[in-house]
Amino acid sequence: MARIEEQLLSDEKPLSAFLSSMQRDHQNEKENLALASKALRQLKSYSTAWENEQGQQGYQLKIRGGTEEKTLHYAFPPAYETYMEKVTEAINMTTGKTGFIENTEGFLLNFMAQRGINAQGFAMNEEVWEKSLLSNFPVYRREYLRKPLPRLNVWGTEAPDIDRLIWVVGQDQSEAAFVADLYQKTKPVLLVFVPADETFPQEGFPGHVLAEENVISSMGETRFFLISPKSAEESLEKETTPLPEGLQVLQSASAIFRVDMEKCRDNNGFLYTEPGHYFVKTLRQYEANENLRYEDSYLKEYYQGFQPQNRRDNYLLDEEGDVFPLDHGWLYDPWRKPANPPLRKQRFETRKGGNHNLGPNTEDFGRAELKRLVHAYNILKKQGYHPDFFVDGYITGYLLIRKNDYRFVTSEGQHRIAALAALGYKNIVCRFDLKHWTNETVFYNQAHKWPQVKAGIFNPRVAKLCFEHFFRQDNNQRLMEKINKK
Repeated sequence: MARIEEQLLSDEKPLSAFLSSMQRDHQNEKENLALASKALRQLKSYSTAWENEQGQQGYQLKIRGGTEEKTLHYAFPPAYETYMEKVTEAINMTTGKTGFIENTEGFLLNFMAQRGINAQGFAMNEEVWEKSLLSNFPVYRREYLRKPLPRLNVWGTEAPDIDRLIWVVGQDQSEAAFVADLYQKTKPVLLVFVPADETFPQEGFPGHVLAEENVISSMGETRFFLISPKSAEESLEKETTPLPEGLQVLQSASAIFRVDMEKCRDNNGFLYTEPGHYFVKTLRQYEANENLRYEDSYLKEYYQGFQPQNRRDNYLLDEEGDVFPLDHGWLYDPWRKPANPPLRKQRFETRKGGNHNLGPNTEDFGRAELKRLVHAYNILKKQGYHPDFFVDGYITGYLLIRKNDYRFVTSEGQHRIAALAALGYKNIVCRFDLKHWTNETVFYNQAHKWPQVKAGIFNPRVAKLCFEHFFRQDNNQRLMEKINKK
């Protein structure tokens, strides 16, 4: 370990060690991530809902470790989403290198990171740099930075070779001077957003204005400029930054992609789009009766009627013959890491008193689960699904892939995805789950390579039965038949 981070950790300053490792030269990226990961393991973070003075919804973030504690507040203006929609419609960021001015408290940094865009950010001072870097900290903490963040430098570093530069104009005059200097040195395509009451000093940015239009957002009217060193005749045809859809993500560096709701499955293999899903059906009841009590809900009926004793019961396997070890307890799915975990005789509890995916659960757990579900539904109904605005805002999961078909299995965001299904969403934007025990993609024809198969826990036939369960279209129907027999 580098001497400075080692000293910080010995002084019980893991947050300082993390920030120090993120400032190191990216020439040795693997070592830097290892340093950051070691510091992350000694930190804890807590996020809660928060609202700023203007009424914008956001979050409060607390980070603790050793002798250090830091509290930060974030609320991203909805206009940022409008701006990036304009950018992605105007230019292709999947090629070349994108520069950006990080005066958005981390919004642009995370936008680039989530989408795997080759990017370089610039912050005007250490305080801006630090707050931007920590904006998505709970995700970094949970996933230990399996994928590196875009480089974020403080003003004063050598200008990189960039192909385009994104700038949301603010009040900082030194920032304007820095951008003008950077533009003169690198001659990038410039995408700039200027408040309507501001004057854009176009003489400081010589080039051809390929686009100029007004953008209406929650922050009022903004002017958008696309300025290029090349004329329209010299420029390439207009391209966009595509968001991968389904299996297109396999040819992309993005961790963000769009999936069809009908191909999404919960951890039990149940469909959100068919009758009988315990969360979605309960929300249908709530839509008809806002005073719905847990005692009268389908959720309670489900928890009472679906109480599997092992993984075989959980997957409703109706196969004849031996399916060892599925009927001997609660093992990991055969594609999950690490290999050869201990056999779990009792099911895992998501919180004290129960498991939100299946019964039996305590009454208090069930009531709390209904409350969480209704809360997610009401928030999404009112605000829509805007995952870039919130820490850990994306529904995450992994892909099971068989030939040209897939299933997206939800890891985080079970309540949110059920609420979106109840609200009629036909497709959603999700993110890969990058926790160290998760494989983002699992291929049916590679069952012999799955961790639990290689360890000898599962034979390939039984392992494939687990996989095939998630592709069955009648799982909800079989669930309802099981519940009705109780």
